[in-house]
This record gives sequence, structure tokens and C-alpha cells, in this order.
Amino acid sequence: MRNCLIVYFSQTGATARASERIAAGLCASGFEVKACNIKDQKPPDVRDYDVLGIGFPVYGFSPPFNVSDYVNGLPHLEGMSSFVFVTYGTYRFNAADRIRQALARKGAKEVGHFHCRGADFYLHYLKLGYLFSPDHPTAEELTGAETFGREIAARVEGGQHLRAPRESAPSLIYRMERLSYRRWFSTWVHSRLFKVDVQKCNVCRLCVARCPVGNITENKGGYPIWGRNCLLCLTCEMECPEEAIVSLQSSSAFRPFLKYNVRKASQDPSISHVRVTHRHGRTIHT
Repeated sequence: MRNCLIVYFSQTGATARASERIAAGLCASGFEVKACNIKDQKPPDVRDYDVLGIGFPVYGFSPPFNVSDYVNGLPHLEGMSSFVFVTYGTYRFNAADRIRQALARKGAKEVGHFHCRGADFYLHYLKLGYLFSPDHPTAEELTGAETFGREIAARVEGGQHLRAPRESAPSLIYRMERLSYRRWFSTWVHSRLFKVDVQKCNVCRLCVARCPVGNITENKGGYPIWGRNCLLCLTCEMECPEEAIVSLQSSSAFRPFLKYNVRKASQDPSISHVRVTHRHGRTIHT
């Protein structure tokens, strides 16, 4: 029996649901599947598997740093079959291509590429009153994920390797935004500019507990301290019940870009949205 390792990153559950249905398709085709969310556990040795799948949500039109780190840290894959799947709220552009190319450099052979939408709980879109792609992935998209799993199994069994063409790169303004999501900018700028208002902070430690990469610790007073491994998911700021945390992306410098993104996405008929308010760590449909 062939086996497959699916390594994915999921915070709000969209990518996890896609992973489950891809795994179901593979299992229905006779594969044994191990799925691992790197937020919660360390993946097993990839060399014990025949097929490798990598899944992630698109952050800032890019793959999250922890997913890139995992793929870049893999041993040479010696022709192992691989596939990539992504979830995204507004525009994915060519975020998946970075991981596809990294896997190719590791010697993997691509057998498929899947994408579907997922609810976009990005803090600053929520603050501007928009939740994009709510109720995604839909039942239809999840059925597509399961079909994709069956297709992967058939390609692997048949020895067929299909590399899809590269996806479209973002336009200039989105490329400018993506620069702010580069690792060096996160390490040397974003990570240094998180602020906590000690007059508001009630030392609940929620930010410490919810950080997906353990980047937040506490000082002697119990207030949060940010390390240099931030993913820029902004979960700490988004879920703070006292609104005590402020990041660089909350500054006026980013606001024109955020307003542009919201205007473009809200006017795009291919992207669904609902109006919301976000206060004290809670998002409420209006």
C-alpha cells in the first residue's frame, strides 16, 4: 500500500478542511495518509512516505514563513511525488509557486496543484468592515478537494507527473505590499514594532497562548514580548479582548494599501463578502 504525508498549516480551519477531504480522496483510492498541522505537531520523517502534500493559507500574497522553512529544511526528495494546495480569501496570485519551486529544487516531482477559497480573517480587513469569502471552503470546493485526492492517487499509480503552469504574478501595488511580508522585513521591522498598552492589558496571556509559532513570551510584569519569528498573522492583535496590542500594520502608512485592497476585493464579483464589525477580539456580522 502506498502512503502519503500531508503537511499543512491551518489556524482558522479552512486549510485543515481541505486537507481532510484530499486525504479522504487518497484513502478511497487505497492510500494510507498521515496529515500533520505544523501549528500543533512536528511532522514525521518524510523519507518514510511515497507522496508529500503541502498545504497553507496565503498570507500577504505569500506562503507563511513556517511552511517555507519546513520545505526548505527537507532532505533531497529523490523524485518523490508531491502536490501543493492553498486556501485564500481574496487573491492568491503566485504564492503557491514559491513552494512548488522549492519542492522542485529538493528533487520532488509535482503531480498536482489545488486551490480553493477560505474565510479571510485578516484583522485589518475586518477593521475596515469586511470579511471576505465567508462560509468558504464551500461544499462544492470540498468535493473538489476530494476529487483532487483521487486524481493524485491515479497519477501516482500511473506514474504520471503533471506540472501545472506558473500562476499569475501580482500587479505593482500588490508586489509592493508583498515586500512588507518578506522575512527580513518581518524580522527587523514588524517584530520590533509591536506595542502593548499596559494601561489596557489585563495580562490574560491569550496572545501568548494563541501565537501559532510560540513567538510571544512575557516580561517580569506578565506583559507580552515579541521575538523575531513572527508570521505576521496578527492573531495576537486580532484576538486581544482589551485591544491593547498595536502592530505596524495598524499605522497610517499601511492604511492606503488596505483601503485599496478592500475596495478592489469588494468590487470583484468573484469574491463574496459580508459586512462586519470587529471589536475586543470578536468579529460580528452586521
